[in-house]
Amino acid sequence: MGFLRRALSDKSARSDADLVATAREQLRRRGADPDQPIETHHLLYLPSVNAAQQTARALRKPGRRIEIETSSRKGYWLLIVTQTIVITPEAIAQIQAEMALAADLFGGQYDRWQVVHTR
Repeated sequence: MGFLRRALSDKSARSDADLVATAREQLRRRGADPDQPIETHHLLYLPSVNAAQQTARALRKPGRRIEIETSSRKGYWLLIVTQTIVITPEAIAQIQAEMALAADLFGGQYDRWQVVHTR
């Protein structure tokens, strides 16, 4: 999936600002402009397909693509929200809050975000 999966999935003692800075630096190293919009995935886990569908409806808005897949986590469904944004601490914080609230409303959890690998 995303080239930052490993860096962004390590939640131990790393602040959101550190993760954003890491993502921006890795984009820069790959020759991308971190001040330009880039595609991101936001991963949520929901306890049923119905909960995943309700969460998807709650998060649907222009510019977002939402997929529901089976999950390797037993008893959960994976909701993948794809959105193109400029990665800033403020943008990530706003999206994380929105995703976490929606997931919580339907008994799930917001897991993480990642940058989609571009060639």
